[in-house]
Amino acid sequence: MSSLLSDPRIRLGACVLAIAVVGGLAVVTNPKQPNVEPQAAQAPTRSIVNRTALACPAPAAGGKQTSVVSGVAPALPAGTPVAKGDEAPLSISPLATTADPLGSLLVRGKIGSSPAATKPQVLSIRGTGPLAAGAVGTSTAIATSGVNSGMASAPCQLPGSDFWFVGGSTAPDRRDVLTLTNLDSINAAVNVTIYSNKGRLDVPSARGLVIPARSTYELFLDQVARSQKDLALHIVSTGGRVAPALRDYATKADKTPAGVDWIGPTIAPSTKVFVPAAAPGPGQRKLVMANPSDLQATISLTVNGPNGPFKPAGLETVRLPAGAVSTIDLTKVLHGDASGISLVSDQPVTASLRMIDKSGSDFASISATEGLTGPAYLVLPAHQQPAILQVTAPGKASSVKIDLRDAAGKSLQSRAVDVIAGSTTQIAFKAQSAPTYLTVEQTRGTVVAGVTLMPDPKSDDTPQVAAWPLSTSLVFRAQLGAQPDVRAALR
Repeated sequence: MSSLLSDPRIRLGACVLAIAVVGGLAVVTNPKQPNVEPQAAQAPTRSIVNRTALACPAPAAGGKQTSVVSGVAPALPAGTPVAKGDEAPLSISPLATTADPLGSLLVRGKIGSSPAATKPQVLSIRGTGPLAAGAVGTSTAIATSGVNSGMASAPCQLPGSDFWFVGGSTAPDRRDVLTLTNLDSINAAVNVTIYSNKGRLDVPSARGLVIPARSTYELFLDQVARSQKDLALHIVSTGGRVAPALRDYATKADKTPAGVDWIGPTIAPSTKVFVPAAAPGPGQRKLVMANPSDLQATISLTVNGPNGPFKPAGLETVRLPAGAVSTIDLTKVLHGDASGISLVSDQPVTASLRMIDKSGSDFASISATEGLTGPAYLVLPAHQQPAILQVTAPGKASSVKIDLRDAAGKSLQSRAVDVIAGSTTQIAFKAQSAPTYLTVEQTRGTVVAGVTLMPDPKSDDTPQVAAWPLSTSLVFRAQLGAQPDVRAALR
């Protein structure tokens, strides 16, 4: 050994090796801190998706209502890689393996729908082949009276293992139900952690829930967390995958129905949170925030309005106790303007916004979402009032390209839109008697976006309030490894 070390070349190699080892350990033990500031999105990572499985929720039976699921395999940007093979149809069908399809997506760019049903049921959009890439769907139910009055509409959900919801309640004027759909052929096991304005609740009966294969399980929140004004839920699957949705019923003081809708999943708690698309017009706007951490959160709140960002007087800084959920009324702050909400916190938080029409007869919620890093697709149901796309640039000036197409794939409205730094820009889409689909592609900067539907306060029709967030298509989401993780859609 001593003779080897006496060789200068050997000693030099050993030194180089030692430096490399130390350097490697430094990389592992001293990683760079993540940058949570908004950044201009880079060119999206494109993944080949050749299977899809989406769960489309449905309200409970009651009153005179119709429900429909519409889906599309959207037109993709030129050069987007897709799976090889024939364009086998994607089916819109009930959960049972023996059920016949109720509708199909036959051709890319053309919308397919299930027949309007008076007895709603959870449906799925599933299939393999080239049409799976980018496929999206929306479940919509409309009732003119009864407990389901108004419009309840939500995007079909990709199954997963970890979800957050903010904005639930078991107050006397609310009746909320968590639905857990298992599209797979094996059972799933789920734990639900519940937070309230009093902190994290001890709810053993919400843990170890078993959701049988190809079925939907309902957890009535008032049975596990009675008389809680504000709630946040953390759903974690310990085996299998689920697609959760939070069905929300509201009543007025005289016990008459005040609408039903879905509270969508929000992003995981973060120190930077963006809630898009506060609908313009009259009515209440309530921000619900959750702090699941063990420390009090100090939150800086910014409104991204049409004329730029501002700090609302008296609400520039909000303190949220550890483990707590709280609501802030932003009705007067927003002045009826289309707006986004930016939250910067010293502890990870998440949020959603509840929007109620002027008459108090219908409502919708929209949850915090991530900035777009590639094209986002959304199927819009038929609507009697103009729908409003709202694009917010929470940081620097940004731009997007939008394209609205009819059921046959014909472009109805296409344009490029610049968004001033810190502001929200709105684009109106005319009322449509049939479903359409929207593409929003971020081209510069960081943007968050959503579409809202708020009725004309002068109309005598049954109010139809809805909100749909926009998120980057799975085809363009950055993957954690060399291969895309699409296991949620493979079972």
